[in-house]
Order: sequence, then structure tokens, then C-alpha cells
Amino acid sequence: MDTQQAADLGLIVPRLILDFVAISILLLGLYFRNYRRPDLVAVFLACNVGLFSVLTTLSFSPISSAVGFALFGVLSIIRLRSFEFLPTQIAYFFISLSIALICATDLAGLLLPFILVIFMLLAMAMVDSSRFRTTTENSTIVLDAAIPDPTDLKVHLTKLLGAEVIHMNITELNLLQETTTVDVTYRRTSK
Repeated sequence: MDTQQAADLGLIVPRLILDFVAISILLLGLYFRNYRRPDLVAVFLACNVGLFSVLTTLSFSPISSAVGFALFGVLSIIRLRSFEFLPTQIAYFFISLSIALICATDLAGLLLPFILVIFMLLAMAMVDSSRFRTTTENSTIVLDAAIPDPTDLKVHLTKLLGAEVIHMNITELNLLQETTTVDVTYRRTSK
């Protein structure tokens, strides 16, 4: 191994360790503990590892940035269309990509990437804590009645859900088939 390769490894290995520790905390310490979804842990991890590897390769190779952006353009075509991501899943996906990007990019030392990664992990731990997660629920509900009046709809949803309706948005009102589709945010009442 020549001196240049040893220097490159000296730059890559600490960033690899930071990425590995951070993504492990994010996925195993936060996401899997809260949601028990090994399938999505695998998706988030694969995207993190892939992005870290590609960025590290591009940063130490003579390949131009244009080739790198073209590669990401091709990779962005391949996306998961089999199901819709929930907002929380999108947040974890974005954080896993951000961790890889920050860890693989040379920001003149490890202190700034370390601070940014810790900040992201703490932010996710805070907003995805049980205190925040269990306060409200969101659903799209199709009612077998056309209820155009918001006050009547709120009373109907409160009875139907046995919950306090915090916010609702009628997305479809079909007077012919007598259906109402509504996105509702609600909080379960204590019994």
C-alpha cells in the first residue's frame, strides 16, 4: 500500500466509523425499537451505505462531479413504488441519507460532521419519542353518508372514532353516491 492510499484510508475510516455508529443508533436504537419494521431498516441501511460508498468513491477518484450527479439521477429513477411512505418513514429515510452525505463529505475534519450527526440523531429521538407519537393519529376515512356541513361532520367523526377531532379536511364529497372522504387528525379520549 503506498503513502497516498494510506492517507486516503486515514481519512475514510474515521468517517466510516462515524457513519456506522450513527446509522446504527438511528435504525436500531430509534426506528426498529419504535416500529419493529426490519424491512424498512434494511431499506434505510442500504440507502445509507450506498450513498456513503458512492460519495466516498467519487471524492477520491478522478471521475467528474457531473458523472456523480448523473449516477444519482439514474439511481433516483429506481425508487420504491410498491407502497406509500408514511411521513415518519420519509423522515428516517431523509436522515439516513443525510448521515451518509455528511459522513462521506470532507468538511475539513471530523468535528463538524460529528456535531451535525449528533444533532440529527437528537432531533429524531425528540420528535419520534412516545410523547410525540401517541398524542394524535391521522386517518383517511370514507363515510357512507354525504355530510357537507363541517360541524355535523365533526360531531359524526367524534362519535364514530370515539375521539376528539383536532383537524379534518374533506377531500371528496359525492352527493350522488352519498359518500364523504375526509382526512382527520384525532386524539383518543381516555376511558
